[in-house]
Amino acid sequence: MIYLIINLVIAAALITFSSVADVNAGEIKSRTLINFALILSVTTLLNSLCIVLSFWNNPQLVSLFGRLEYFLIGVTSIQYSFFLIRYPYFKRNAGLSVLQWIMYALAAYITFSTFNVVTYSPVTGMSVQAADFMEYMNLNWYGAYMLATQILIPAFAVLSLLLRLEVTKERMLRQNMFLLIGITATGWGVYYLVFVLAVRYIPGYTLLFPILPAALAYFAFSIVNRQSNFELRTVVRRVGSFILYYAVPGVMVGLLVAWFQRYRYNNFPLYVVLLAGVTFIAYALIYGFDRWLHRSRDANVERFYEVPFENALSAIDYDDENLDLSQTVVSIFRKYIKCHSIEIMLENTAEEALETFYTTGGRNHRIPLSSKILDAALNENRTVIFRDHVENHYRLPTVKKELLELFRDTNSEVLILLQEGRHIFGAILLGEHVLGNDYNDYEYNVFTRLYSYFFVIGYYLRNKQNEEVVGTVNREISMSGQIIQSIQENLDFINNPKVDVGYLSIAAHNLGGEYYDFIRLTDTKHIVVLGDISGKGINASMSTVILKSIVRTYLAETRDFKQLVLKVNSFIRNNLPKGTFFAGVFALIDFEENAMYYINCGIPALFMYNPQFNNIVEIQGEGRVLGFVRQLRKLVKVRKIDLVPGNVLLATTDGLLEGHSIRGESFGRERVQRSLMSNMGFPASKICEFLHQELLDFTSQELEDDVSIIAIKVLNS
Repeated sequence: MIYLIINLVIAAALITFSSVADVNAGEIKSRTLINFALILSVTTLLNSLCIVLSFWNNPQLVSLFGRLEYFLIGVTSIQYSFFLIRYPYFKRNAGLSVLQWIMYALAAYITFSTFNVVTYSPVTGMSVQAADFMEYMNLNWYGAYMLATQILIPAFAVLSLLLRLEVTKERMLRQNMFLLIGITATGWGVYYLVFVLAVRYIPGYTLLFPILPAALAYFAFSIVNRQSNFELRTVVRRVGSFILYYAVPGVMVGLLVAWFQRYRYNNFPLYVVLLAGVTFIAYALIYGFDRWLHRSRDANVERFYEVPFENALSAIDYDDENLDLSQTVVSIFRKYIKCHSIEIMLENTAEEALETFYTTGGRNHRIPLSSKILDAALNENRTVIFRDHVENHYRLPTVKKELLELFRDTNSEVLILLQEGRHIFGAILLGEHVLGNDYNDYEYNVFTRLYSYFFVIGYYLRNKQNEEVVGTVNREISMSGQIIQSIQENLDFINNPKVDVGYLSIAAHNLGGEYYDFIRLTDTKHIVVLGDISGKGINASMSTVILKSIVRTYLAETRDFKQLVLKVNSFIRNNLPKGTFFAGVFALIDFEENAMYYINCGIPALFMYNPQFNNIVEIQGEGRVLGFVRQLRKLVKVRKIDLVPGNVLLATTDGLLEGHSIRGESFGRERVQRSLMSNMGFPASKICEFLHQELLDFTSQELEDDVSIIAIKVLNS
């Protein structure tokens, strides 16, 4: 009965594996292995059926289904062997296809015409009586069939894969081929050894033959669908985990169960109790090891460098006039990433190409901005590209050849593209690890999450490079301010006869973190954003520039107003330096509905003048700043106000409200409201200017914080 249960479990596992794998299977290599697993599951079910029929003493049906099972055993072996022969490119080959079907036909002929009797028994296992094939070698057709399908054909497939391994240069494919050779040789070797030993000592164990092919299907599928190369320590860790999780408990339970067989018939209740006890002890050992392993990982978390790496990047002081950013970045990468070489490339607008700005490798390189690599990366939204990922065919396959040439020419393993909207202005190339380890998924996630820091580095260096062309006096800070200001002023200003819009943004010092933007969606719909990014100086300014680019990028892929804000919140939390937040407002003005939809994201003040009551009210309500809370959906609300002729809307950041006089008084909301009431008849731009001038007079011309104001007057037209 135990043989039947194990076979049914294996069949269920194979069917489940095939179903789950088929969801994500897009390549021939995956579909071939899925078909292999499905045929193997049918073979396993036939094995179960033959075991059941043997209990009912029906030798004719057992022999019939037994022949069919042996035919499928040969089919699965042939199918897997041709998978190895065709791997990794699976090009159409009529000759191989014909040969494969000829082998299927021969397998059917041998099993149904030369196998006389097939029997199944828990005691004698699977056995076949067949006609003689070579009498002088004492070899019948059954032995010849098993020799061909289980040894010779797989051995030839492994040999062909081994020969192709010698001429394959792509590291990912080489490692995959090496692993396939290893698991195939090991799997078939163990299969043959177990089968021979079972026939000689415990024939009943031959009924469990599907275990090893099933394991082979799983491991082969895992290998060909890997996304990165194995590191030695990863292999050792996984092998060790397998031994401690499965091998040790399995061997222990197997030996004890064999020892307890003496009680099976003499004292069955004791036998059941002992089995339950052994099972409990095995699970306790596995659970205890699992807890110990997690504690060990927690205790050794310092070997994962993400936190200190991020701290080092965030500690760069861009306001330091003596900062040598290139050397600083190189030292940080070498300390934490431990890479052989680093190359930073920046845009040369005159040459329309990315060119080497700084390198530790001694050679300069060039990537035209018209390169197919950059175009494909923009279309796929890939800013971090690993050589291993490209070699494995699942990242940017349309430019695989060009990317591999770039990696070879630059002797690099990682390409980080610095992207502003739909424009790539720089790149960072990292060489291989000092110890020769491959870049893994952990590092890919780290580079992706810390991308904003790399953006800031590239942006700062580009500003510094442009400084030599423009000839500014204040070096990095002054030049950064000019470029950032030009980006900030790149607005789709609202030009609609229904409204008069004015805005003003003044930095208290050279650079600030004020964020204001007008984005045209259609002729009748505009997005307006106003807010303050936490922090001061160039760090806050860079975060502002990044966020402005991200908002416009998100608008290209989402039309849901609330979803836009939620995505911006996630980006700030996951990609900008820790502690960064945005306090402001997102508004959608719809001139067809004559309405404004808005989400308060912690805007300090949002006022509306109502001509019917001739008064000013605050309409922002409760708001949540972006960047603090992971799940914000239930905490933000979309509000709507109708745009009635005569309405005046005014939004401002906290720099206006919190300006102090020499006596320590705050400018406050009341002064803002009085100024708005006093200047209602002026254009919107003048309302902003007058309000700013009143603040300067109040603070004796000294601004403590950045100030941004947006005023919208609804006209009578």
